[in-house]
Amino acid sequence: MPHDLLIRGGSIVDGTGLPAFTADIAVSDGRIAAIGRVDEPATRVVDADGLLVTPGFIDVHTHYDVQLDWDPVASPSMQHGVTTVLTGNCGFTLYPAKPPDVDWLAGMLSRVEGMSRAAMKEGFRFTGGGFIDYWSRLEGKIAVNVGGYVGHCAVRRHVMGDDASERAAKPEEIEAMAALVRQAMREGAVGFSTSQLDLHVGEDGRGVPSNFAAPEEIIALSAVLAEFPYGVLEIIPRSLSIGYDDADRALLCEMARVSGKPIELGLLAPTPDQPMGWQRALEFVHEAREQGLRMHPQFATQHLSLHLRLDDTFVFDEMPSWLEALTGSVEERSAKLRDEAMRDRMRKDLTMENRAAPFPIENLEVEVVRNEENSGLVGRSAAEIAEGREGDALDAFLDVSLSEDLATAWRVRQVPEAKEFIDMVVRTSVQDPLVMAGSSDGGAHLASFVGADYTTLLLTDWVPETISLEQAIWRLAGMPAAVHGLRDRGVLRTGAKADITLIDRDNLEAGEHTIANDFPAGTERYYVDATGYEMVIVNGVPAMEKGKPTGALPGEVIKGA
Repeated sequence: MPHDLLIRGGSIVDGTGLPAFTADIAVSDGRIAAIGRVDEPATRVVDADGLLVTPGFIDVHTHYDVQLDWDPVASPSMQHGVTTVLTGNCGFTLYPAKPPDVDWLAGMLSRVEGMSRAAMKEGFRFTGGGFIDYWSRLEGKIAVNVGGYVGHCAVRRHVMGDDASERAAKPEEIEAMAALVRQAMREGAVGFSTSQLDLHVGEDGRGVPSNFAAPEEIIALSAVLAEFPYGVLEIIPRSLSIGYDDADRALLCEMARVSGKPIELGLLAPTPDQPMGWQRALEFVHEAREQGLRMHPQFATQHLSLHLRLDDTFVFDEMPSWLEALTGSVEERSAKLRDEAMRDRMRKDLTMENRAAPFPIENLEVEVVRNEENSGLVGRSAAEIAEGREGDALDAFLDVSLSEDLATAWRVRQVPEAKEFIDMVVRTSVQDPLVMAGSSDGGAHLASFVGADYTTLLLTDWVPETISLEQAIWRLAGMPAAVHGLRDRGVLRTGAKADITLIDRDNLEAGEHTIANDFPAGTERYYVDATGYEMVIVNGVPAMEKGKPTGALPGEVIKGA
């Protein structure tokens, strides 16, 4: 019998970190049948001379849970070489869910993760149930492989109802939550995820359920994973920005001890009020490693371009007055933002030392306008617009937004000094062996951010000056597979699943961030394309060629590891 596919003469970077070599790869029945000199016939032969042949990349931090209902390729991740996505991060899943709670959980995701409510109402089709109920719907209907965590917020809501967003759990409620985590792990969840960021506020204006969990609860749910030979924990602790306070450090260490599992941590990035918090976090994970504990934060290679609209944003939620002003319908928000007393409170919160804005308001510049009369404002900052009006930059920002029903798209203008500092942070993180590539947040924050280009930018901007090509591919494929226990993925070896990416390195480039109107209900999202990915193969089947989906749906729902 001929092989299904033969990739001939490519430069193979196998995902282990070993030097590249030239060989053929034969694929049969979804797996790699041979690597080396292959003379047997194949149904399709691909000439890979001059191309890199790598394992498919694994995106460890996404929220594609909802998007996969209408977008089987998890775009734009597959356009950047990704063949496997891990979903349900930060404690946010739509399962386990009682039918009446599905809409509540969807509203929470809409607020916290920036998913369009209109798109979800038109394109999302889940009515309740557990892990297996959720993911069995997509068997045979996806082009990428997908693994799902079980999320703390859904587990809490299932057991405690509305009280999940009000108080700590009782011992018997923690036992009931542990049973739900256990059931999800039995059904194939890749692990347990949670978060406790004050920034995470649900559609109802309250903190998300996991924010009310005491350390004992999180430790008890983490301990469930000790019962399984696979699994990983994922958490964004409350004190992420400062590099973890003593309480969170004790929590993380105990989670690792009681579970015996690796912990995936959040992004290493500076904030305006804690510019060196990332460094303290990195020092801590190395201290934990000396105790035999496995913790892996992530680095970001993106330019961290942040876009926002006041009809759909979460980035100001840590400032009480801004949270109050930016919850509710567009009409309710608009009324509050026109109130001078509210503006005075918002202005005060911008300047309070313990409530620092995520960036200076004056550095916001208009990116996209909806009204023709505002076309001359594109590219101008709030500070520049304010020069010709009454009021300050905050007034200009709010007035322009209000003139377009809060749909004006703004972006943060990055100053050169900030770029130099961020480049230093990325360089340090990329070179650290404990830090994973990641931070795409794929499927989330659709109106403010798109991070799927992190794979491409690692290869174009940081190879070979900061990291070798072989180490970069290890960080994109082999390392996330090893950390998450994905035994048959992340490396090119005989017998492994044939998740393979073919790259024309000379033409590899990430595109510009653009707005696309391609989601259900005509809703918008930010999108970033790429060139140079000649073929993306999932389980032995080409799912994308030259950046275009083939229509094949070879993806698998990963059960466990």
